[in-house]
Amino acid sequence: MVRADSSTETIAVQIRKDRVLMERAAIEAKGLENVVAAESALADIDGAAGTLRYRGYDIHALAEQATFEEVAYLLWEGELPAGEQLRELQKQLAARRALSDQLRGLLQALPASMLPMDALRTAVSALAAEDPLAERTDLEAARAIALRLTAQLPTILAAFGRLRQGREPVAPREDLGQAANLLWMYHGHEPREVEVRALETYFVLLAEHSLNASTFAARVVIGAGGDIYGAVTAAIAALKGILHGGANQKAYEMLQAMGGPDGVEGYVEESLRIKRRIMGLGHRIYKVEDPRVRHLRRHSEALIAVGADPTVHRTAERLAEVAASHPYFVERRLAPNVEFFSAPLLGALGFPADMFPPLFACSRITGWTAHIFEQLRDNRLIRPKAAYIGPAPRAYVPLAGR
Repeated sequence: MVRADSSTETIAVQIRKDRVLMERAAIEAKGLENVVAAESALADIDGAAGTLRYRGYDIHALAEQATFEEVAYLLWEGELPAGEQLRELQKQLAARRALSDQLRGLLQALPASMLPMDALRTAVSALAAEDPLAERTDLEAARAIALRLTAQLPTILAAFGRLRQGREPVAPREDLGQAANLLWMYHGHEPREVEVRALETYFVLLAEHSLNASTFAARVVIGAGGDIYGAVTAAIAALKGILHGGANQKAYEMLQAMGGPDGVEGYVEESLRIKRRIMGLGHRIYKVEDPRVRHLRRHSEALIAVGADPTVHRTAERLAEVAASHPYFVERRLAPNVEFFSAPLLGALGFPADMFPPLFACSRITGWTAHIFEQLRDNRLIRPKAAYIGPAPRAYVPLAGR
């Protein structure tokens, strides 16, 4: 028998030690926290400083000056559009907003008790059956599908929102942009500029946020060679979770349950005592206030100024004040996140709470598809490794001997 020399044994031992260390590190990084799983040129986030940039542009400048269509173009193409490029994108979106008779029939057949997020997920999956490009995953087809999905998600949501109330869907208008069209199609009357700008700013702020759970789900599906409709369907399923896009609905319901600003401190103390999650505070990345919060707060206040009920907004403000001085939140660096004032804002726009998650999807579709483009350019199966923590090797025992 040939015995390995000492240097070979040393290397083998070190390899085993390295493997153990790597697996332990993987276990400690629960939820893949701080694990780099992809390269992206889309969103740059600094959680300690509280900054967010889309392709180098500061989120504050975009929120204050850009339209949603400009941001969509930026995410897809890498640069802000010139005038003619923006007009062409607006024209292409307008041409794709209307639903087919078949899809409208599907929405009518869905039970009124169905959650809007589930209706949206079902409709997106069904859209693939109408699209001859559905099985293609080249970049040309991906761009065409991204346009179609971005145009139709608001139409689907508004149509289902009306149908479940026994009202007829309202057709989109070619003269209105993305945010204005959604308000028009859902409410059935001309939206005010303050309302359009509030929803448009929400769409700009939520369009992209690096490798979040739903975006990762989309990239995993594409990485496996799946189709784009399937990837977006998976992203919607992930976004529904209350630790992700479903949090804005839960935050709104929590703020309502507080019964107004005077009920905040009692609710907080009771929550800490019974270990009930307080929605809207804390973020996996941001350790200071989410940079998107200030814009959502400003537009929520603007809606109150034109007649929206201020109760939920004022309750959120009071909760922010309590959290800023309460030792529990201060020690854990739990600051307001994007749900904190997006919930009051969407409520002030007249949307029911269970429509908040799919409204999020109507914005994030641009980020999802931009990530899909990136994945397709250099695609590889996403296959992370799990650290095995089960029993050591053992012998099989026949059934009679157990």
